[in-house]
Amino acid sequence: MTLPEHDRLNDLVHETAEIHTLLQQQSERELTHLHRPLERMSMFLSHPGFIVTTLVLFLLWIALNLELKHLGRKPWDEAPFYWLQGLIGLLGLIVTTTVLVGQARQGQLAEQRAQLQLQIVLLTEQRSAKTIALLEELRRDLPNVRNRYDEDAQVMQQVSNPEVILEAIQEGDSSGSRKETS
Repeated sequence: MTLPEHDRLNDLVHETAEIHTLLQQQSERELTHLHRPLERMSMFLSHPGFIVTTLVLFLLWIALNLELKHLGRKPWDEAPFYWLQGLIGLLGLIVTTTVLVGQARQGQLAEQRAQLQLQIVLLTEQRSAKTIALLEELRRDLPNVRNRYDEDAQVMQQVSNPEVILEAIQEGDSSGSRKETS
């Protein structure tokens, strides 16, 4: 790879990283005042130390209550540990809600990335079709190159119609689901 090619590749990598950074910044700006603490809580809850600490605290809870009963004193939460069960239920609700909110946000970000990727693919496809068309025109115009008809080049010059592609995909999906029901 020559130096200019390497520089252009570096430029493309930096451009891609910049787009990713812009998407991240946009997603941060779109966070509501309720999402921010949930994001922090999600980071805290997803840390392996949280799981270990929670298990240790639960075991300590049980051990202390059993030890108090063994010493003849009244434990604050006798077996079957109703308070601990309530605490575990509340923690489960908090974790579930936090995960669901996080997944919804990640789904929105994935949708934005998919839209951006689709736009880039369509633009690339248009550029490729234009490049093929220019090469075919150049081939026809050069006197020392034999002029011939290339069916593949003729097809590849045409820019794809997204509506037609979508209809074909939907038609394929509907015919596939008809086969499954028969």
